[in-house]
Order: sequence, then structure tokens, then C-alpha cells
Amino acid sequence: MKIISGRFKGRSIKISKEDSFRPTLSRIREDVFNLLKHSKILDVNLENSLLYDLFCGSGSIGLEALSRGAKKVIFNDIDNLNVQLVKDFLVKTELDNYEIYNNDAFINKDLISKEANIVYIDPPYKSEIKLIEEYIFPQIPNNCLIIFETNKKFNHRDVILKKKYKNKNLVFIKKTNET
Repeated sequence: MKIISGRFKGRSIKISKEDSFRPTLSRIREDVFNLLKHSKILDVNLENSLLYDLFCGSGSIGLEALSRGAKKVIFNDIDNLNVQLVKDFLVKTELDNYEIYNNDAFINKDLISKEANIVYIDPPYKSEIKLIEEYIFPQIPNNCLIIFETNKKFNHRDVILKKKYKNKNLVFIKKTNET
């Protein structure tokens, strides 16, 4: 797996050989970042954004965001090996606009700051959507863009865009007071 575009284009991202996650495909990553850059519906500016890669796995979303000029990226994963592989990549970049955490996002209620602009949520597929809505959504500040990657159908009143792929869905939600 490689960084698609930006400052680190072509650099390899090491991934764990374990089955604990499935990396976001390059085609989907490309779509996400094209939408972030060009979509008037999403209404975000990556260069001014604090992006959370909440269940980061390989870190491909957050690393791509940094490569493309995100203001800051917060990486989080519960798996120690995944966190270490992301750290190993970042040490070689000489960047300092990131933080890395090794937390359970369902338990840590203070993980997401009020300054978050974009939160990318790609939990393990076995995670129940109800748990995401109950434990993760309340942590996210209002007017934040949530990008939710899931293999399940997901409907929510604040959905502003959906993209369907073979075995997964990307759901873009603009968080409001009621979300």
C-alpha cells in the first residue's frame, strides 16, 4: 500500500500481517480526498482541518491527509502494532503536526477535541452501528464532518452524501446539535 498523492506520494505504508483490520483501498482513499477538496456539499478545507483517523489501522487515511497538507491529524487505534507502524512511518517524515493514541475509542470519552473538523470512522466491521452512534457520535463537536466507512447499510438524518462500493459504504454526515 502506498500514499497516493501529495508530499509523500509513492511512499509505502507498512501494514500488519494480522487480520485485525482491512486497509482502506486506494480507490476509496482517492475518492475521499477528491470529495474533500472539490465538493461544495462537504464544505471543508483540508489545509485548515484537524482530522481524526479514529480507528486508524494502517493509518492510510491520516497519512494521506498529512501528505495532502492537513493542518493536523490525530491517529488512534486500539492495536499496539498498528500504532507502532504508524509511528515508524511518521518518524521518517520530520512532521510534527500529528498525535498518536493507543486507546479504545468506545471507552475513552475525551478522545475527540472540540476543534475537530473531520472525523474518519472506520471501525472493525463486527462493531455495531448502535455502539458508534451511542459512544462515538456524542464525542464529536457540532458542524464537524463525519466520514463513516462501513459494510452495513446506514441511514441518519444528517447524511449529506453517500458513496457505495462493492462491499462497503462511505457515509458523509454533517453533525448538528441533534446528531
